Amino acid sequence: MPLGTKKIYCYVDETGQDTQGEIFLVALVMTDEQRDQLATEAIRIEKESGKSLKKWRRAVFSRKIEYIKAIFGSPLFADSLFFANYEKSIAYLDLTILTTARAILIKAGEAGYKATVVVDGLREPEAVKFAASLRHLRINVRKVRGMRDESDPLIRLADSIAGFVRDYLEGQEYTKEFEWVFKKNILHKIQTN
Repeated sequence: MPLGTKKIYCYVDETGQDTQGEIFLVALVMTDEQRDQLATEAIRIEKESGKSLKKWRRAVFSRKIEYIKAIFGSPLFADSLFFANYEKSIAYLDLTILTTARAILIKAGEAGYKATVVVDGLREPEAVKFAASLRHLRINVRKVRGMRDESDPLIRLADSIAGFVRDYLEGQEYTKEFEWVFKKNILHKIQTN
């Protein structure tokens, strides 16, 4: 990698395939050289909140609320949480690739970069297509791989962001107290048009 090239790490999860295209949401945790710090902070918050390694939809309600409050309150995550939502489409893989490309460009800014992309549940044949599609979109990709969301704190965080934003978009009452995270851009919405 050329000197001065920024390393970008992108952790991706999605939700909404069960709605047959009514709503589809992609959540991303984007980081650079601070990856280890973010992972350590995410693990600490998982332990302190009691959410532990559970997926968002399986976590005890009170514990996932404590977890998400701590995540949104931590300055380490202020420029790292992204999402995009789509309606009336079942082009799930293509939308995930497009959202990932846009998030990488936002995070990279004007700097030269090389991106490592980790996608929840992505199988090897899909990873090859994912990488090729990103390169076709002129994204400088170092590697694309799938991972189970139980195995990494940042992929678990992407799962939680996807679950939380879906709850918000579906109008769940508890999410109203978190409207400030959208207004203050702690959760960055990627424009999809």
